[in-house]
Amino acid sequence: MAPINFAASACVLWVMASPAVAQNSVVLPALYYFHITIGGVGFAVPMALFMAGVCIPAAFMKLLPKWIVIFGLILAGTGALSWFSMIFPKTCFLIPLTIFPSVIWMIATGFALPRTAERST
Repeated sequence: MAPINFAASACVLWVMASPAVAQNSVVLPALYYFHITIGGVGFAVPMALFMAGVCIPAAFMKLLPKWIVIFGLILAGTGALSWFSMIFPKTCFLIPLTIFPSVIWMIATGFALPRTAERST
């Protein structure tokens, strides 16, 4: 869901750049807030669910180092709380605190995950 929301946000931004839309002062603010919602909260919350969904089983199965699991769970908590920015604009700082470090987390997770997992009998 996170990449789909990011792509939809980019499409809305492309529409906003169209000269006919950019000159329309009635439609432009609505598209701007839609773009921010889809690309901000719409990315951070699904990314938080993804990180929690990877970290929790990886912690139980000991597939990832402890620091990656803790880092992912902290980011997941930050991302889950980022929806408050739709109600309280002062909490908008939670969105970039989720989006940018999540890229680092995904790279670290990709390198740290084992290629194969042992099967339990």
